[in-house]
Formats: sequence, structure tokens, C-alpha cells
Amino acid sequence: RARARLGLLAEAPVLAVLPGSRLGEIARLGADFLQAAGLVAEGLPGLQVVIPAANAGCRAAIEQLLQSHPLPGARVIDGQARHAMVASDVVLLASGTATLEAMLAKRPMVVGYRVAGSTYRLVKGLGMLKVDHYALPNVLAGEELVPELMQDQCTPALLSDAVLRWFREPAAVEALVPRFDAIHQSLQRDASVYAARALDELLRAEPPRG
Repeated sequence: RARARLGLLAEAPVLAVLPGSRLGEIARLGADFLQAAGLVAEGLPGLQVVIPAANAGCRAAIEQLLQSHPLPGARVIDGQARHAMVASDVVLLASGTATLEAMLAKRPMVVGYRVAGSTYRLVKGLGMLKVDHYALPNVLAGEELVPELMQDQCTPALLSDAVLRWFREPAAVEALVPRFDAIHQSLQRDASVYAARALDELLRAEPPRG
């Protein structure tokens, strides 16, 4: 039903690509995410790519990037991020609370992120990067359930490799679902989600101008 709503073929593989809901995120991640999706398409014939845009500005930024990084068959849609996740087989997305939405939709994901260099240096210098994981599902699980590729590791080649592994390893996807269910059940009583979100907002903050 979710695929029909978005005009996607029911039988063909679907990758949802969410490079962020802010223009700064799209500027830092969009090109790498689109190139990664292109590499996935090369290894997965018939791949359908759906890209939700949070607002008109984000849509314009994504469409401009698609001119430089063409992705045949890619569909940019207005909003409907959750529908895109539910319709997909795998989600490639920026680190943030959207990863919790993907987890609740029980979709395997690859999480990428690259903050502004000045922000990264500031947070690292303050000793606030002494954490084992950055993606919220991994933070909540206390282990790496889904691949997270941050800063210099957030490259098209590494992102696409991680995405393709999900498509090619259905047993791994099946094993992931009960882990996501367990986290979902614990969210109401686990205060660590609030700390995770606070760290996420700090990392996502744009550096001050001037």
C-alpha cells in the first residue's frame, strides 16, 4: 500500500534516501548520498529510489544536486518521509531522530553524517565525542545494530557497500527486526533517548556565523 501511494512498483527493490531536513545537511551530505545511491543502482538492477524533501527549499536543493549527480528513475517527493521508509527495503539517511522513525518502521538502515568542520573540532575539543555510537538506534542498543559512517567515513563507496549488504543479506534484516522491537518497547522507560537526542542536536547545530 505504501508503494502504491508513492507510485512505486510493488515488486522492484526500493531505497529511501534522506540526506537531512536542513539545507546545511543537504549541502554536506546530498552529493555523497546521491552518488552512493547511484552505485547501489549499478549493483541492483531495477532499483527504485525515493527521496523525501522536508520542504520546498530542501526539494530545490536536492533537485539541483540531481542535475550534477543524475540518478535515473529517482523520485523526489514532498514530505511523506515515513511513507517513503515504509515503502522501502533499505533506508539511507542522515543521523538524527529520523533514524528512530526508520527503526519504528522496522527498516534496515545505513546512517551517514558529516558535521561542519568547525562544529566537529569544537565538540571534539570539548571532549564530547567520547561515545561509542552516534546513530540513535545504536546508542539505545549499546551496540552497532546498523552501520554508521561519520565524517571521513561518510563516502559514496562505503555508504553504497553498506546499503548493498542489507539488500543481499535478508537473514541479517530478519534478525534486526526483533532487536528494533525490543528497543521500541524500552523507549517509554529508557531515559537515555533524551541524552541521545541532546547530543544529536548539538552535532547537527550550524556553526555560528561571523
